[in-house]
Amino acid sequence: MLTLRISIATLLLASSASAQRATRPATTDSWEVTELTNRPSLTLELPALNTVRAARAARAAAFEVRPVLLVRCQERELDVFLSTGSVLDSDDNVLTPVRIQWGSEPPADSRWRRSTDSTSAFAPDPRALLRQLVSNPDLRIEIRPSGKSAQIIRFNARGLERHMSQVDAACPPGGNGDGPAADPVYAEAAVDERAEIVSAPQLDYPPALRHAGLQGRVTVQAVIDTLGRAEPASLKVIARPSTAFDQSARAYVLQAVFRPARVKGRAVRVLIRVPVDYKIE
Repeated sequence: MLTLRISIATLLLASSASAQRATRPATTDSWEVTELTNRPSLTLELPALNTVRAARAARAAAFEVRPVLLVRCQERELDVFLSTGSVLDSDDNVLTPVRIQWGSEPPADSRWRRSTDSTSAFAPDPRALLRQLVSNPDLRIEIRPSGKSAQIIRFNARGLERHMSQVDAACPPGGNGDGPAADPVYAEAAVDERAEIVSAPQLDYPPALRHAGLQGRVTVQAVIDTLGRAEPASLKVIARPSTAFDQSARAYVLQAVFRPARVKGRAVRVLIRVPVDYKIE
């Protein structure tokens, strides 16, 4: 298998008419980009910072592998997936449990779709994951190989912003497999499990309002994506005691981490109202 992969890579490099491979521009950018021009497609590969113990079968000897995070666009279909080298656990033969941690934030539970060989896991909302990677490049992903203890994989995604123009050109936002048509927004009453805050920043009480003794509840409407973050363009303040609270309340919701809403066990986008209370103790 290794020889075959090397041979394919060699053929791609040798044919400049059909493929162009970009070199890694700097040590701060570990992404490797492959762009096929004879059949439009784009692949970004990011090796993990660490190796993990892997085994293809229960009785097979374990070996060290370095997982890879891949961003793939083929025929305007965008996928972000993790190639682990191990057969992943699953509770329904389709989805595998995954925990994601961005920087120092608390980890959040998720479920990703397994590949046909069960060794890769596909992010449920690739566009949202890329947005988070650009703003939070320090990523930890916890996976559960079948019959083995959980393993943590670390990534440094710095430099991704340099390649997002290529990703957007190959897979325009809102195209096939991306955007509201493929990933609808649910009403809060229509989901099986509601989105709930699991981690929130310290509320910034505007000093002038505190000194004036002004307090009350601000209600912010937002779409929470499948990774548990508020979509910036969706934020809307729909009730408040004063418009002077708006900026602080929006920042609070934008920085909060939510447990994603779910429908039949699958994480979905959901429109919710978040109450933000300003009280003077």
